[in-house]
Amino acid sequence: MFKLDKFFSKGLKDSVLLTGSVSHNGPWKQAYADTLIDRFHVSDFSSAEYTISADYDKDNKEIIKVLVTASVDDASVIIYARNNLGTNLIDVSATVNQSYVDIIVNPTTSKEGSKIIYTAQYYQNQNPQVI
Repeated sequence: MFKLDKFFSKGLKDSVLLTGSVSHNGPWKQAYADTLIDRFHVSDFSSAEYTISADYDKDNKEIIKVLVTASVDDASVIIYARNNLGTNLIDVSATVNQSYVDIIVNPTTSKEGSKIIYTAQYYQNQNPQVI
């Protein structure tokens, strides 16, 4: 039987303490024009942090860290860390429509079809969104 308590315990200040490593694998999506990778409702969350890994071939790999902040009328994206083997593989943007925000990936020139996986950490609204 798989024992979760082998990997998690109670941390300081009622946090969860992870003991060990975490690895990520799929399901992946391929990056073509305006590829939707995630969507969250602005009534639930005000921001999210993403780690996106892109893999085009054996010589073209990239990992980026992205922050997204959104309200009912506006969304802001900042890539605050990027590491690759010499070529940017993807660009990230966000659009909002008074209900939800879409996180969009576009491949850079000649890198269409890059495989991407991501993790997300969402931050809930502390004040209600009023339209």
